[in-house]
Amino acid sequence: MESRVKPGFNGVSGASDSRRGYMGAAAAVGRKPPVDGCSVALRVFILAATLVAAVLMGVDRQTSTIQVTIADALPPLKVPVTANWSYSSAFVYFVVANAMACAFSAVSLAACRSRSAVVPLMIGDLVMLALLFSAVGASAQFGILGERGNSHVRWGKVCHVYNKFCERAMAAVIVSLIAAFTNLVHLMLAILDIHKNSSYY
Repeated sequence: MESRVKPGFNGVSGASDSRRGYMGAAAAVGRKPPVDGCSVALRVFILAATLVAAVLMGVDRQTSTIQVTIADALPPLKVPVTANWSYSSAFVYFVVANAMACAFSAVSLAACRSRSAVVPLMIGDLVMLALLFSAVGASAQFGILGERGNSHVRWGKVCHVYNKFCERAMAAVIVSLIAAFTNLVHLMLAILDIHKNSSYY
């Protein structure tokens, strides 16, 4: 008489399958995860971009000569004036934020193959993303103020005097903005990868 008991329901085959599954999972935990080439490339780009942005802003300095008229009968005086990135709290914050993002990118490259570092790295990516965008916003606002001035509070524009200083600051802001968007793309890809490999979906 043909048996109607299906394989896996008699407590033998199912137990062996589950035992093999647990053993395979344990072996997988012991192995290091493969290196994601796209993730490594994005982190290297973020490291390089934030380093370039921090260095560009950190060496930004220009001395110009302006003419000051004391009296109409006297010839104007030539006064040297200096613009330095450290004179602005927005630019100081920009340099510190990009330096922190650069250092974190270097640490994340060293720890990218550790399974236990996945969650801490994602939290760090979120923090660095917030730092970069806030630093870019603060520096861009200060740069626009120097380029256009503010007639409501009688703040004159200064970029016509410190043209090279403003150009270097603008270049640093653009590079940092590219790094911030790259960090955003990397974080989105990491979230999608976790979603795709999750057993709950």
